[in-house]
Amino acid sequence: MERPVIDGATHPYVGASSACWTQFGEVNWSLPPTAYGRLVVDAYMVQHPGVPERRAIQSVGAHLVGLCLVLEHGLPAAGLSTTLQRILESPPEWRWLEPPEPNGELTISDVAAAVGGDDAPDVCERYVRSIWDAWARHHDTVWAWARHFNR
Repeated sequence: MERPVIDGATHPYVGASSACWTQFGEVNWSLPPTAYGRLVVDAYMVQHPGVPERRAIQSVGAHLVGLCLVLEHGLPAAGLSTTLQRILESPPEWRWLEPPEPNGELTISDVAAAVGGDDAPDVCERYVRSIWDAWARHHDTVWAWARHFNR
């Protein structure tokens, strides 16, 4: 989705425009603390991977592992932040994963449009799963990183 150009905040290594980053912040504050609400953060970060530099590589890797652990391995989303902190204390050897194109079927704008409505949980789930599915060619790598954590 084409967003207006605004002069505002961006993130130092997340590859999102100021308008998109601002909308994400608004959505993030508006979502109830549900499992898919938590995963929207991981999906957004993976959808905006930035460029191949250390912080972006680590961020994308950790957020992909988070999605993998919850969506594929059944980790409760409520424990994800603590789990990701533990992963980052002894991380695997992250490497740049070439982002898919398209990087998901939905955007944060779709989530924003659904916030407060009855279909918000469904839209959040579709958003998260569409991004995880878009990264399918890298799932083996992500699963290996997740196994590194479970050693």
